[in-house]
Amino acid sequence: MNLKRVLTDPKAVLAAVAGGFVIGLFAKPVGAALYPIGSIYIAFLSMCLLPILITAIVIGIAGLLRDDNTRPLFKPMAGLYVVGLILPCVVGIATALLLAPGTGLGPEAEKSIGALIIESPAAARADGGILGFLAQIIPTNPFAALSANEVMSIVFLSVCLGLALGLIDGETARPALDFFKAIYDAFMQLFRWAILLLAPGLLLFISGVVAEIDAEVLLALTKFVITFYVGGVALMVAYMLLFWLAVRGPIIATLSKLSNPNVLAFMTNNPIVALPATLDTLEQDYGVDRRVPDLVIPFGIFANQHGAVFLLSFLTVFLAQIYVIDLGFQDYVVIAIGSIIAGATAVGGGAILIPTVAPILGAVGIPTSMALVVLATTDNIIGPVRTALTLQANITLTVMTARRGQERPEESGLDAQRRASEAA
Repeated sequence: MNLKRVLTDPKAVLAAVAGGFVIGLFAKPVGAALYPIGSIYIAFLSMCLLPILITAIVIGIAGLLRDDNTRPLFKPMAGLYVVGLILPCVVGIATALLLAPGTGLGPEAEKSIGALIIESPAAARADGGILGFLAQIIPTNPFAALSANEVMSIVFLSVCLGLALGLIDGETARPALDFFKAIYDAFMQLFRWAILLLAPGLLLFISGVVAEIDAEVLLALTKFVITFYVGGVALMVAYMLLFWLAVRGPIIATLSKLSNPNVLAFMTNNPIVALPATLDTLEQDYGVDRRVPDLVIPFGIFANQHGAVFLLSFLTVFLAQIYVIDLGFQDYVVIAIGSIIAGATAVGGGAILIPTVAPILGAVGIPTSMALVVLATTDNIIGPVRTALTLQANITLTVMTARRGQERPEESGLDAQRRASEAA
């Protein structure tokens, strides 16, 4: 077995994560020494993500609109896309409200969390309500939004640009799309090179993160993690049920074929690693026209992240419970809209999500410092769930769209001969 296959094997990645926890817990000085090297690796991955996000959205939307195979699918897919994003948001808010992970933590947990609250007290809520929140999303200066890493504004700009390039008649948009495609391919190549070092990179980074975590804080967030898993499982069951309704067949035999891509995404905490297996499974096991998932799945991995929507909505309500903030109807609407817009196109995980979640937290008066502690402490545990939810949501969206019979059928032999004779 070659070295590349060993390093990218899900078992090797899982062993690296476990090794990082062991080093961080039982050899803290070693973990602290390894952390700077791991941080360099994570920084390199982060460098690739924002350019990939922008170009994937632009190419994905424009490609769907300009391709004869998928143009008829765009309207139903867009409708399912928008409606579908409501589901993880509702489940995230409902899970936090019903199970209340931010209340009844116990004396020790409250002491640990209380110390953090003293360091980061609740802030004043942002002015403007829902309309003010929406106004912040539109970038009055696109270049300023890019330089300030304002993720929601960048996403809005990318969607608008993708729609415009997709609806331009003729070939005038082709040079721009070729440019975006070249940038996407370049950063994806950098990302593929980085993925080869995923196992050792995670070992170094996680050992340092765990070494810096206060064990009391980690224990205090146990309820958060458990509740997140409960809601995540419920959401995954909903996606599986919707998938089965779209493809039909014996339920166990039908759904068991999804185990390979989902397990791969869960174990590596990376949907891109599971992309080839996902495309092959949809085509070979479920008979989906390969042209549809080839466009929908890569775009969805970056711009239809149900796992991140679930996390942001759940996290915001959890932190509101920690700070004993009474949320009204308007607050829940802001949380829902913000989680859908920001979460659907979230870049990375853990502490990298702070710029994404900051506008939502500011709208309800929650400091980002507490969110940073929660995300940095728990991401290695909850990240696999977030990733698996995103992948399955996009698989479900694909089969619900592609199996509506609206994709262009393959040419018959007679049609092919006619076209060939006309060309001659």
